[in-house]
Amino acid sequence: MRRPHIIMALLVVALCAACSQAPDVSTDPSAVTAAVTRYNRALVRAFAEQDMNELDQVATRDQTYTEYQLMAALGESRARMLASLRHITFGDVAFSSDSSATVATTETWDYIHQSMDTSETLREEKGIVYHLRYDLVQVGDRWLVDRVTSLDDTSSAPATGQ
Repeated sequence: MRRPHIIMALLVVALCAACSQAPDVSTDPSAVTAAVTRYNRALVRAFAEQDMNELDQVATRDQTYTEYQLMAALGESRARMLASLRHITFGDVAFSSDSSATVATTETWDYIHQSMDTSETLREEKGIVYHLRYDLVQVGDRWLVDRVTSLDDTSSAPATGQ
């Protein structure tokens, strides 16, 4: 009769130990860098398709609006931006609280500005290097990009449309 109780107690102890080994999503640097990667992929699609709706899943409303302003300016000039992230290097992730983090990146991008009317290439840029800081907030179990700032710029203006 005692054996089932001992086995059950050992199982409970093993389960508790396994649970305590699980990474804390809120302070897991890989969760933050994955969120930046998802943001950049969504941003590329958003500019190519002239549709910022996908950014709602990876960025705060304020950051989405910042990118929308650039997309609208391109749209007014009847141009679309086709972007390609060639390389990204992440710096250390810093957590200022359980629900906010910052990470610096060095990114290399290629761009094609294309006419929406004729699909003609209006301008092409290759190998543009940016040094950026991403500020992220955790909402529920997701990290969202809240602000992107150029570290190359001496002003504190947000970087838009990498």
